[in-house]
Amino acid sequence: MSVIVYGHVAHATTVPLTPPIYLKQFGVAFFLFATGFTLARERRSVGETVFNRLFQVYLFGLSLAVLLTILNAAGGGHGAPSNYLPFAAGLNVIVDNFPANPTTWYLGTYVHFILIWAVWLRRIRVRTWMVLTAIAIEIPVRAVLMASAGSFVAYMLFTNWAAVFLLGMARGADADDEVTSSAVPYVSALAAGLAAWGVAMRFLPFEPAFPFMSLNGWPTAASLLFVSASVSLLYIGTTALVFEATRRVAAAPAPVRFIARNSLIIFLAHMPIYYLLTPVLAAWTTSYWMRVVIQLLVCLPGLALLSEGIVAVVRPEQLRRRVFESINMRGRPRGQAAVAVAPRGSPR
Repeated sequence: MSVIVYGHVAHATTVPLTPPIYLKQFGVAFFLFATGFTLARERRSVGETVFNRLFQVYLFGLSLAVLLTILNAAGGGHGAPSNYLPFAAGLNVIVDNFPANPTTWYLGTYVHFILIWAVWLRRIRVRTWMVLTAIAIEIPVRAVLMASAGSFVAYMLFTNWAAVFLLGMARGADADDEVTSSAVPYVSALAAGLAAWGVAMRFLPFEPAFPFMSLNGWPTAASLLFVSASVSLLYIGTTALVFEATRRVAAAPAPVRFIARNSLIIFLAHMPIYYLLTPVLAAWTTSYWMRVVIQLLVCLPGLALLSEGIVAVVRPEQLRRRVFESINMRGRPRGQAAVAVAPRGSPR
C-alpha cells in the first residue's frame, strides 16, 4: 500500500526507476501475489470465501462511489458514473480507460481473479512450471492487447497479472517450513537488481506513456514484445525477492500491521484526497518535497487513522457475518440449523 501511495504522490521521482513500468505497479503485483497466496490456503466453502473476500470491497467501495457521485453532481459534474464500472463484475477492464477514481480499476481485476479461482483454480495445485508457462503466455498476449485493445485493457485484464497471482498460489501451497536464513541476501539482490535495471534502461529511448512506457524508434512488434517481456520480468522478479525477504522477518512491525489492516480504505480514498490536496498545496508552497511529505502523511497514516474510526463505527466484520448467516439461513430448509464451515483459526 505504501508503494502505491508513494508512486502516486511522488510520481515524478519514480519515472526513471523501473521503465517500462512505474514503481506503484509493484504494489499491485504484491497485492495479487498475496491474494493468490491466501486463496491457496483457503479451507472454507467457495461461496463463503468469495462472499468474505468481496463484502468489504463492495461495502466501502460502493459507499465511496456514491459519496463521490454526490460531490461531483453538487459541483456541476455528471456524477462520475465510471466509478461504478468495477463493481459491475469488472466491466471497467474492457474499457480502455480508468474510472474517475483511478485506483479502483484494480477492483474489477480483483473480482475477476476471485471468480477465476472459484470456478477453476481452487481445484488445482499450482506448480512452478505453471508459473513459467503463464509468463510465456502473458508476454505475447500483453503485446497483442497493447496493439489491438489499448494499453489500459492490456494493463487491467487478468492476463497482465496472471504470473504473479499464480506465483502466490504456488508459494501459498508450499509447506510452512521454518526459515532461519537471513533476509539480507534477498534485499541486497533486489536493490542491486533494480538499480542495475534503472541504469541499463536509461540507454533505451523510452517515452513515459501510461500505463506502460513505449520505445521510440523501434519496430512496433519488437517494441511491444520487449516492453511486455520487461513487464513480466519486473513483476515476477521483484515480487519473488520481496516475498523471500519478508518471509524471513519474524513478525511484522506495528506500523506495518497498522497500514495493512487499513489498506482497503487507504486504497479507495487516497486518490480523491490527493486530487483535493494538490491545488491547495500548490497555492501554499512551491516546494515539491513539502507537498509530497504532506500528501504522504495525509494519504497513508492519516487515512489509516480515519479507517480505524470507520471500522470501529461500522464494524464490517460483524456486519459481514450477520449478512452471510442471514443468506445462509434463507437457503436452508425450515427447521434445519446452520452449520459452521470455517474451523477455528482458518484464514479469512
